Amino acid sequence: MEKPNWSIQITVSALAGLILLKAVLLGSLWAQVQPHLPARVGPFIAASLSLAVVSIPLVWWHSKIGYTTSIIVGLLGLVSFGPHKFISESANQIFPAIIAGTVFSVVLIIASIASWRTKK
Repeated sequence: MEKPNWSIQITVSALAGLILLKAVLLGSLWAQVQPHLPARVGPFIAASLSLAVVSIPLVWWHSKIGYTTSIIVGLLGLVSFGPHKFISESANQIFPAIIAGTVFSVVLIIASIASWRTKK
């Protein structure tokens, strides 16, 4: 099996990180761990989680649609974990997730754009 290039490795790794963060977020929503999210965001989290899972094989197979969906996943990650969350009242409790989610999202967007642009 051929070793994937650096941008695919970074993209898949960032997707995996966001999948794990969103799965924990969804689990905390179901368990109502404080500070828990309102129930209305559950479908948003589930949709972005499933899109992230679908994006992994598409990126692995060098598909432009995979890079496009990865960019969307990165943008959805910024909605969930972006720096705007630092002004929320529970920021002191969730700051590690905010930092990790923001880094994963930005790295995912940059690597996906780079891969998409070099795709022939």
